[in-house]
Amino acid sequence: MPSLAATAALALTGSQVIGPLFLGLLLLMAFGAFSRRADQLRRFVMLGKPVQRFDDIPKRIELETTVVLGQRKLLQRFLPGIMHAFIFWGFLVLLTTIVEAFGEVFRDRFAIPLIGHSVALGLIQDVFAALVFVGVELAVFIRKAQKPERFKGSHMAEADFVLLMIMGIVLSLFLLRGAKIALGHSPAPKEWTPISWLFSLIYHPMGAGTIRAFEHLFLWTHIVLILAFLVYIPYSKHLHIFVSEINVFFANTKARGRLRPLHIDMEKIESGDVSLGAATITDLTWKEMLDLYSCTECGRCQNVCPAWNTGKPLSPKLIIMNMRDQLFDEGPKILAAKKRSEEFESTPLNPTVVEDEAVWDCVTCGACMQECPVDIEHIDHIVDMRRNLVMGESRFPQEAGLLLRNLESAQNPWGVSQSERADWAKGLGVRVLEDGRAPEYLYWVGCASSFDDRAKKIAQGVARLLQKAAVPFAILGPRELCNGDPARRMGNEYLYQEMARQNIETLDAAGVKKIVVNCPHCFNTLRNEYPDFGGDYEVIHHTQLFETLMAGGRLRPSAEVNELLTYHDPCYLGRHNGVYDEPRHVLDRIPGLKTTEMPRHHERAFCCGAGGSRMWMEERIGKRINLERTEEAISTGAQAIGVACPYCMIMLDDGAKQAGGQVRVLDVAQVIEQSVGAGEGAAATTGGEASGAASMAPA
Repeated sequence: MPSLAATAALALTGSQVIGPLFLGLLLLMAFGAFSRRADQLRRFVMLGKPVQRFDDIPKRIELETTVVLGQRKLLQRFLPGIMHAFIFWGFLVLLTTIVEAFGEVFRDRFAIPLIGHSVALGLIQDVFAALVFVGVELAVFIRKAQKPERFKGSHMAEADFVLLMIMGIVLSLFLLRGAKIALGHSPAPKEWTPISWLFSLIYHPMGAGTIRAFEHLFLWTHIVLILAFLVYIPYSKHLHIFVSEINVFFANTKARGRLRPLHIDMEKIESGDVSLGAATITDLTWKEMLDLYSCTECGRCQNVCPAWNTGKPLSPKLIIMNMRDQLFDEGPKILAAKKRSEEFESTPLNPTVVEDEAVWDCVTCGACMQECPVDIEHIDHIVDMRRNLVMGESRFPQEAGLLLRNLESAQNPWGVSQSERADWAKGLGVRVLEDGRAPEYLYWVGCASSFDDRAKKIAQGVARLLQKAAVPFAILGPRELCNGDPARRMGNEYLYQEMARQNIETLDAAGVKKIVVNCPHCFNTLRNEYPDFGGDYEVIHHTQLFETLMAGGRLRPSAEVNELLTYHDPCYLGRHNGVYDEPRHVLDRIPGLKTTEMPRHHERAFCCGAGGSRMWMEERIGKRINLERTEEAISTGAQAIGVACPYCMIMLDDGAKQAGGQVRVLDVAQVIEQSVGAGEGAAATTGGEASGAASMAPA
């Protein structure tokens, strides 16, 4: 009869064989299921159209460091940011505990080489495991107690299940470490693993055999939960846990306001060999496909969307979620058809997957992309669908048709004759560049400042200030066409490219090197999008130039402007191009002027409602966006709203009239005029120099 020691040795030997075999079987099953799904998801992505995202590697590494590892975007909101950071950072550290758990199946008291069983590692593991647990509790509190409206439409049940799995992984880890401490073979001194030590108190009434049994139970529970998590996530709506890091790496590293050019081959279009924009799911680019996987369903994009906030159907989150569902539904069928060398008739994205109204509601303000923690490019998806609706199907709002006809016939959205483009400058002595070389600056006036009576005052103010500062400049007059931004944002990429090429030809012929603009839409297009078609110029916004001129003493504000003003950040100047400080620095130099910020400002400024060609479309659903923004400005108690964009001036002026308030809307150039005495903008002037206090009445 074998001795007790022999029996124990035999049992130990059996467990040393069975354990690794069982783990091997689990790993084979888990990684088999994971790999199969990962390969399928890869093939879905490869169905997308090509796009260049392998450039600018240093910038992409920086994004991984700041956005992924540093959780920069998430930490902009304290409580949700801390919650997510605790879970994310905790799991990075807990990778070491996973290695230890798998190693213990093969060798009792397994230690990671060099760092294993060290005091520092034990403490770090304990602290970060606790932070993961705290993060899960915060997530439950936010979702179940606070119930933010941004979660509307998200898959809450799946999110709850994922949180439950994470909690199970952490609890099984602490129960495992507690058993080890109770048995006296803790991987680190118990004083340095305080949380695990607390869990060890559970085992004090138990015998060594029972504790040993629990140690094995929680070791395998921990391993099974980890492998189950690995298998579940790729098949769930929370795929972002594995792919968001990849999506951030391939994020757009150019200016946010730049749209991807569409290569237009007329011969292929006429033969039907190429699509214009996104008609079906496979018309998206591979990066847009990756965007669909990456959505966390957090609703931050929805929470800041001007359209959603004013009662319209558009939700950036739901657009991404609906297209992801469409990809997961059709993807396997498309791949199967390709394998059989057959064509698969995909479902149209609009209106089946995304209703037309949602596509046209977008103001392309970029608030969604600013907030998105995983760098999803919502605007690209929406503009690609617009491109198909406009160029492929000729289906768009009635007012949009008028805009496009005006651009085609008159080369401007207002439909006014080009011969009147320089009428705003009559009597100002502004040089119209008809031939010869351009001076230091070409002043690109833009359509709004050329044809809208309110916006003309911006152009006049800019011209007088440039003259006051002795800056050599000229304008193109009738030779300046619309830059094409309204056509491009509307979805007519072909018309945009035609207008862009004509303008670039004119600018190059005039030898233009530097361009000053007062319209952020012109600023964005000339600066970020014309280089794609050979138009490389130094483009500066008028507020940037005025800041330089003031700092150099060429513009000297002297008259006091005793008013309270709140500044509105234009989306295409701020979020799309990062110009926030220069307009404020200019206003800060005006004597007597006091400024106050709206609740939503800088990166989180609320749109005026004009972007994305919405200025030429009616808002028939919900509250008008410009009224929402104007009411926010009025709520500050300011007597004036400062703008740095003619679109914003027009929209907020309309909003002020609708709100019935006395608030005035003034461009930064007009405010400067009040103080420097540059001409009509100055009140109480002597010899061309301002004196005394200036009025804020528009020039």
